[in-house]
Parts: sequence; C-alpha cells; structure tokens
Amino acid sequence: MNKLILITLILFLTIDYSIAQVNTSSPYSRFGLGELDQKYLPEYNALGGGVTSLLNNKNINPYNPATYIAFRKKSFLFSTGGMHTTSNMKNSSDNQITNNTSFSHMTLGFKFNDKLAASCGLLPYSNTGYSYSSNILNNNVPAELIYSGDGGLANIYFGTAYLLNENISLGLNASYLFGSINRRKKIIFNDVSFLNSNSNIQDNIKGYFYTAGLIYKKNISDLEKISLGLTFSNNTDIRLKRNYLIETFEYSGAFEISKDTTLNNTEWGYIVLPQNISVGASYIKDEKLLLIIDYNKQYWSDYTLLGQQEYYLDISSFSMGVQYVPDYNSVKNYYKRVAYRFGFSYNELPIEINNIQLIESSVSFGFGLPIKKSLTKYDFSAILARKGSIENNLIREDYVKLGLSITYDGIWFLKRKYD
Repeated sequence: MNKLILITLILFLTIDYSIAQVNTSSPYSRFGLGELDQKYLPEYNALGGGVTSLLNNKNINPYNPATYIAFRKKSFLFSTGGMHTTSNMKNSSDNQITNNTSFSHMTLGFKFNDKLAASCGLLPYSNTGYSYSSNILNNNVPAELIYSGDGGLANIYFGTAYLLNENISLGLNASYLFGSINRRKKIIFNDVSFLNSNSNIQDNIKGYFYTAGLIYKKNISDLEKISLGLTFSNNTDIRLKRNYLIETFEYSGAFEISKDTTLNNTEWGYIVLPQNISVGASYIKDEKLLLIIDYNKQYWSDYTLLGQQEYYLDISSFSMGVQYVPDYNSVKNYYKRVAYRFGFSYNELPIEINNIQLIESSVSFGFGLPIKKSLTKYDFSAILARKGSIENNLIREDYVKLGLSITYDGIWFLKRKYD
C-alpha cells in the first residue's frame, strides 16, 4: 500500500512538472501539434529509437504493448528519467545556442501471471517552444513582428499484454492525450501614434487514442533468437477547445496596457490524430549481441483541425541499432556486464517549407549500467542530430540530446509470511 501511495504522489507531481516546463526552442515547433516527441526513453535512444520488436524483462517498452509479456512473474518495474538538449540554430547569416532540460518519462510494469502483464505511465507527446521576430512595414509604418509559443501535449497510458501461444503475444495501450498549446503574434510599431497589437490562440486538447501491438518471437538455435514486432493506431478524433484573443495595447514604461479587445471567442471541435504503423525486427545471440531495425509510417496528410484540412505530409522514419554485453554474468569484471549501445536514425518531418521537406538524422550511443548487488540500473544516452537546412532561407538545428533513466526492479504481489 505504501508503494502505491508513493507512486501515485510521484505521478501527480510529475504531471504538474511536465505540463509547466518548456521542452524545446525549435522554431519548427510552431507548426501542427508542435515538435513530436520521437526521441524515446534513454535506453532506446542509444539504439537509434528502435523499439517495435524489442522485448526485455529488465526494461519497459511502452511503444509496443505486446512487449509487456516479457516481464518476470511477480516482478515490479519502475522507471523515470530526464533529458537535456543543447541546440545550435543557424541560418545563412546568424546562429543561436539554446538549452532545455525536460522530463522524459515515468513508467510502471508488472506481470499478473504467465499469460497476462500490464504497464502504465506518463510520456511526453509533443512540445512547443519558440520565439523569433522580423522587421516589417505595416501600412508603410515600420514595425517589429514577434512570434512566440509554448506548451505541449502529454500522454497517460495504460496497457496490457496477453500471451497467445509460445511464440505470439498481443497488446493494447489505451492513452489519454492532454495539454495546451499557446501561439502568439505581436506587432509593435515604431510610431507611437499607432496602437500595438497582440493576438493569442490557445488550443486545449484532450481525448483518447489506442495502440495495438503484436510480437512474434522464435528461437532459431540454442543461442540465437529473433523477434518481429508490429504496432498500429488508427485515425482518432481528439477533442479541441480553441480560444481566440486579439487586442490592442500601448506601453507604459516596460508594461503593456490593454486598450481595446477586437476579438474574444471560443470554438469547439476536433483534431484528427493520424494513423501510425511501425514494424521492426531484432536478433539476439547468446544474450550478448542485439541487432535491431525499425520502420515507421505516419499519415499526417489526414490531419485536420476544426474540420479543416491541414497541409502536412506523410512521413517515414527508419532506425537501426546494436547492443553488446561482453559477459552479463561476470562477477570479477564490472565493465563486462555493461550494455554498450550504438544507433542511427533518419526521420522525415511532416513540414514542407519553400518546397523543402524537413529531414532529421542522428547518430547515438549509450550505456546500460547495472548496480552491484541490486536489480536497479541506470541507462545513459547521447544523440548527435541535425534537423532542417540553411537552404532557401530556412533554419538548421544541430543539437546534442543527453538522457538518463533509472529503472528499479522489485518484487510485487508477494504475501507477507510474518506480521
């Protein structure tokens, strides 16, 4: 009971923290639902993000619910962690360095019996955080146009897995998507005889979506085994409340004094969260070598907002990774029990600007560090990535993302022998 109270408290504190923080500084987070959180938990980041076929009794994989069946019976897994990103944003004439630190996840996993397991947790879904300006002429009057935004979406999920037979497991995640995104535009005139203007659009989003998963695993020899994974989610209507506010203002020193409100309106409707399909394969030899490959397709051309078609592109993502553990049973040499990971990823983004579709590519590495005389482990990852381009007056982002997660493996559902 004490564990449940502690975990519930941590969950609520984590939700408050994750909603309050700004997790990105990318100008491309202005579009759609923001910057999609495609970078997974640190242990998977180091493998390039390959997760669809990866099942392990020491890790929680919330991206394919069929993998929960790998948990040990009576085992209780708890994992949480964070990320830090340093970005260098550059165009043809200037550059800017930004830093962001954010929550990465909180997940729980446990097994009821030989055929049924479950997991629940909190994951980020998208992040919005940008601020940039330009000088314009408005009615032949010089002015500064400032765009800014913040917010993001989070995902609380609960999922179960069922072992259909010796080789096949099925899973389903029910996810609650929630959060708000603010987008602002401000016009400041150089002529004090003109009133400045503020406009703000706030989107409050909440609704449910579902992800189905399948895992096929097979031993191909005494030391070798393979697994194939599939996940699928369909187009889903998510509830949207949009608040519009447009007002004029003037400055009194450093303070903004509102003058007239020209629009204050609320609109209700839906966004269509697009269909997503992932397939993957992994190969394990002697519990030492892991090879993994993943392919993902998401149909953002189906995305609509308040019944209006948004002009986004379907996207594909590809990743591959390798993990090597020299000797996971070694007693004398700790470093032989460390998991060494490397990965690569190539991701299309649903945004097209000046006839150029944005691309993000990365290389990654990391370590899984077991704690001596404990089932707790630490996973560290580092991603070196590039997004966008400086061609056609665009912005290129070069960034380093560091991640750390802590996973605790305890015993659950055991009756007390003594009071």
